[in-house]
Amino acid sequence: MGAISGGTRRLDFDLRATRLPTRDGEVLEFTHPEAKASSAQFARDRRVVFVNGMATSPQGHAESAPALSLVQMCTVQGVYNMTSGFVADLAQCAGDKWQFDGPLSPSARTVAAIGPLLSGRDREQSVRTALQRNPASLAMFEVMQRSRGRPIDVFAHSQGNLVLSNALQALVAVDGARAIAGLTVHSFGSPAANWPKGLRRREHAFTWDPVTWLAGIDTSLSISKVGMPVDSLQPVTHAFLEYMKADPALVVNRFRVGALGVTFRMDERGLAHCIVAMGANTSRVRRVFEHLSSHHASDADDVAEAYVEGVRVAADRLAIEAGLRSDEILLALLIRVLGSGWTTAGESRGIAYLKSLSRLR
Repeated sequence: MGAISGGTRRLDFDLRATRLPTRDGEVLEFTHPEAKASSAQFARDRRVVFVNGMATSPQGHAESAPALSLVQMCTVQGVYNMTSGFVADLAQCAGDKWQFDGPLSPSARTVAAIGPLLSGRDREQSVRTALQRNPASLAMFEVMQRSRGRPIDVFAHSQGNLVLSNALQALVAVDGARAIAGLTVHSFGSPAANWPKGLRRREHAFTWDPVTWLAGIDTSLSISKVGMPVDSLQPVTHAFLEYMKADPALVVNRFRVGALGVTFRMDERGLAHCIVAMGANTSRVRRVFEHLSSHHASDADDVAEAYVEGVRVAADRLAIEAGLRSDEILLALLIRVLGSGWTTAGESRGIAYLKSLSRLR
């Protein structure tokens, strides 16, 4: 059995009904059964890509990908980065880290520089030859090639970030910066320090995840961080499932400046825009607002007001409204948050709108 718990729920799924990867770089699709059963929330036409970190068994990969499916409410295309044991995996990580950026490496930048002297096929063959040392990197390169030109979200954990970074640098060397224009990369527990320029990337880390220290000091202060794992007094963790449990806090902290529970600044409209972009995935929206209500009550009403305003003008408004109608718990939470304290005219309009969607009004 595999499990993910977060907020007030704990959901199990039976790995016996799940196909496990058997070779390095194998690509399989995973959908959490509860996600698929949520007809109002599940995005049937959406696919995201996931690549795991080192020391991950086939069972571990097959637990992580459905957990991501449940958070994202869509199908996950998993690229398996196979484990060969801790020592061998560590050696492979070292090679991955310097694949295109070490002083003696077959650099993707060099391939790009001599590109005018090579045909497109020769450039591609050059990077494919370099990537073959790690089959997962080559598989990721091929997945990204097939996705070229379409918006796509890619999730990488631990060594998977090195795998992904190398694949993307190779892609840019072959096809230029336009090859990554539609990508959004979501990094978790990343040791990678080198990424293609212009890449849209969102980085997430536990404060005491030692693997993230290998990427260097975050001088940009752009990493969304959480100090402690959910429901744990153990500060040191690196597990992908723990990152999935902490999703609401990681979402909020991307728009928050603060420490030790004290918020110095919250980009409330930026956060609201991010939540609107979750679309009909109202179970994820609900967990974010539950976290806001519990930990950032003074900001929750402003975020809720901006969220409702955003929903009413969203391109996918009808889909979001269908999701809201199916989630009375979220509607009640939003109405309660908007009505707490002194209620502004904008909050009153938001309450009226939400009540119009509720079957319980």
